[in-house]
Amino acid sequence: MNSLLQLTVIVLASLIPGVLWVRFFYLRDRYEREPISMLFRSFVVGALAVALAAVVEMPFTDWVLPDAPLIAQLFAAFVVIGLGEELFKALAVYLAAYRTQEFNEHADGIIYGAAVGIGFSVVENVLYAWAFGLSVAPLRALVASLAHACFSGILGIFAGRAKFSATPGAEWAKGLFYAALSHGLYDYLLIARVGSPLAAVVLVVVLYFLLQYHLRRALAQSPFQ
Repeated sequence: MNSLLQLTVIVLASLIPGVLWVRFFYLRDRYEREPISMLFRSFVVGALAVALAAVVEMPFTDWVLPDAPLIAQLFAAFVVIGLGEELFKALAVYLAAYRTQEFNEHADGIIYGAAVGIGFSVVENVLYAWAFGLSVAPLRALVASLAHACFSGILGIFAGRAKFSATPGAEWAKGLFYAALSHGLYDYLLIARVGSPLAAVVLVVVLYFLLQYHLRRALAQSPFQ
C-alpha cells in the first residue's frame, strides 16, 4: 500500500467513526438540536486544538514512558496531558460555540463539548494509526474517541452552567478541573500500566454513564420541552 493510499485509509478509518460519534450525541439532544454547521465548526476547532497540545507535550515525550519516574508520569498525565489538552479544548468550546446565540440551554455545553472532544480525538487517532499501524484504528475509534467526548462533555456540563451563571468563571474553572482530572487518570492508567488497559476502558464507561446522567438532568431543565 503506497503512502497516499495508506494515509487516506487511516483518515477515513478515524473520521467516519468520529462523525458517527458526533451524530450519536446530536441525537441525544431531544428538544432543540444544534445546527449541523455549529457541530461541524466545533468539531473542526477541536481538531485544530491538537496542534497547540502537541507543542506543549513535545518536550515531555520521555515522561510518558513506562520506565519514567513516578513523579514524571503523574505530572505528564495530569498536568501536561490532562490539564493541557482540556485547556485547549475548553478554548475551542468557547471560541466555536459558547458566545453564539445557538448556545441557549444547559445541555448545549455537553453537546458542543463532546463535538470538540471528538474532533480532537480524530486527529489524534490519525496520528496514532500512522505511527503504529492501521490495526490500532478500530480500538481508538471506539474507546479513545468516546473518552475525549466524555472529558470535554464533562467540561461542557459546567460550560452550560456558566452560560446562565452569575459567576461563569468559577463554573469554567470547575469544569476544567474535573475534565483534567478524569483525563489525567485515564492517561495515568495507560502510562503507568496500572492493572491492565481494561482499567482505562472501565473508567471511560463510568464517565460515559456519568455524562449521560448529567445530560438527562440538563435536558429536564430545557426551556424547549
